[in-house]
Amino acid sequence: MVHKPFLVGAYASVPSGRQLQEDYYRLLSEQPWVSGIELPFPGDLENNWEWLMSQIPQHWDFNTITAIPGTMQSVWKNSKFGLASTDFEGRQAALSFFKVVNARVHDLHDRSGRKLISAVQIHSAPTNSAHYSSFKDSVYELSEWDWSGAELVIEHCDSPSIGRKPEKGFLKIEDEIAIAKEIGIGVHINWGRSCLEERDSQAPLRHLRKASERNVLSGIIFSGVSDKATEYGYEWIDGHVPMSLDEPKSLMGKTEIAACTQNARSGKYFGAKICVPTSASLRARIAMIKSIYDVVADNVQTS
Repeated sequence: MVHKPFLVGAYASVPSGRQLQEDYYRLLSEQPWVSGIELPFPGDLENNWEWLMSQIPQHWDFNTITAIPGTMQSVWKNSKFGLASTDFEGRQAALSFFKVVNARVHDLHDRSGRKLISAVQIHSAPTNSAHYSSFKDSVYELSEWDWSGAELVIEHCDSPSIGRKPEKGFLKIEDEIAIAKEIGIGVHINWGRSCLEERDSQAPLRHLRKASERNVLSGIIFSGVSDKATEYGYEWIDGHVPMSLDEPKSLMGKTEIAACTQNARSGKYFGAKICVPTSASLRARIAMIKSIYDVVADNVQTS
């Protein structure tokens, strides 16, 4: 048993169609090991947030919002968009974007009558031009807002690398850790994004240890990656590839998950976010996620 919250990035594995989606959330809610879900912004949080809120059962007491979908959509439209942008208008656009996220957190809490969101994941965009001081200024400003009890956490994505195109290309892990430490917030590790950054399956463990050593590790989400093309996309795509038990080409196996779990004592939560075959049944989708949970449960250490 994992004595910390276990978060599921359900949006990556949710089926198409509202009825199937409702059935999927209902089945997920019956799993005793699920503590809550990661909600993508904008997604359903933009126009269908009341419906989405209705899918979250009362006993899910650890839900988060990730701003990476909206951040990347904005970066693709405007390369200067981001909390770490040196361009005044680009940084202000990112802060305005997070004002909408902030308002939605309050909407969810006010309508549900409880603390529905435990954390909001922020990111150091833009691609290839993220600046340390700009991001620090933005995070300072965000930290002064009322988040209705939700914590801010910096989700690390891959940083630029010489000779290859990055998937996200944001700040280095060391810079994000330094900012988190100074401001007093946490760092969120995504296994796949750390792995693809360095093209090394040991990179997530190194990143996790760096955050833990500075006492800023919030948690780790196990989301796989492959150095070969799969049904989830091209090689080294940030495609939420399942663990190697379910996708043999995945670099995220039991050994890698176990090592990170064993070294995440200071973190507050674990989680999993994977894509699944489009033809997978609802129970098969959940079984693929539980495969990750089972490895975590077998290796978790509590203080």
